[in-house]
Amino acid sequence: MNLRSVLPPVIVAVLGLGALSSVQDTGFREGIEADLTERAQSALAAADLDGVDVEVTGRDADVTAATDIDALLATEVVSDVEGVRTAAAFGPNGPVSGDIGPAQAFLTESDPEPTPSEDTTDDDAEATPSPEATDPPSDGASAEPEKDEPEKDEPEDDEPKRKPTSKEREEAQEDLVEIPNITFVTDSAKLTKNGRAVVREAAEVLAEHPEVEVRIEGHTDSRGTWAANKELSERRADEVLDRLVDLGIDEDRLTAKGYGESDPLVVPKSFADLETNRRVEFIVQN
Repeated sequence: MNLRSVLPPVIVAVLGLGALSSVQDTGFREGIEADLTERAQSALAAADLDGVDVEVTGRDADVTAATDIDALLATEVVSDVEGVRTAAAFGPNGPVSGDIGPAQAFLTESDPEPTPSEDTTDDDAEATPSPEATDPPSDGASAEPEKDEPEKDEPEDDEPKRKPTSKEREEAQEDLVEIPNITFVTDSAKLTKNGRAVVREAAEVLAEHPEVEVRIEGHTDSRGTWAANKELSERRADEVLDRLVDLGIDEDRLTAKGYGESDPLVVPKSFADLETNRRVEFIVQN
């Protein structure tokens, strides 16, 4: 058999198999990349992280977001997607490491810092005595109390309530701290089903300590603007107060205040940290 007549068909067959294998490998890899991208975007949507771009090469993902903190949070979510080997975070200025300072995490350059004076307004109003209590009776009305004796006996409800002891306040605070975190629908003051159940639990605790007065504090995470977070935290605190009143708690025992993102429990470096900072607290008043 002549080798020259056999060799060309063999070469053509080998080259054809190589090309077919290359096409199959390329198609298979593109299918994997498309699948990982789709599942990564679904995971980001479930985590309420919008506007994040995910580019998958092989099994490695580049995650790009509008802010450094969102980039880190999104990268953490994408890293947990099954099949993703590595995920790198990119912010507006390029690659992002895991070290974000408090100033970056909590305030944007355009948002004002909260002023400490806001915390002093709630209690001052209650301390101002009513001028009516010190006004002397007029001369012409001196005989009126003797004619209308029942009115003297009626104001029993105006007698000062018994103040709880320090031990009672401590016990109430300990019980309130044990209550799980109250959850809301994303970006709203609407309670979730679980959130409503926790508020009922809080009402039961407050009913067990009828003398204590409580301030309801709303706190948000650091995503979004400072002003929007402050307003959202106020609405959430007010919603919890209204729900407690509906459940039979005396409104005179309750006050509500929103602190927005100004008082975080931890510096947010993960999605779990944001959940920790997003909370409602019950603070027993002295």
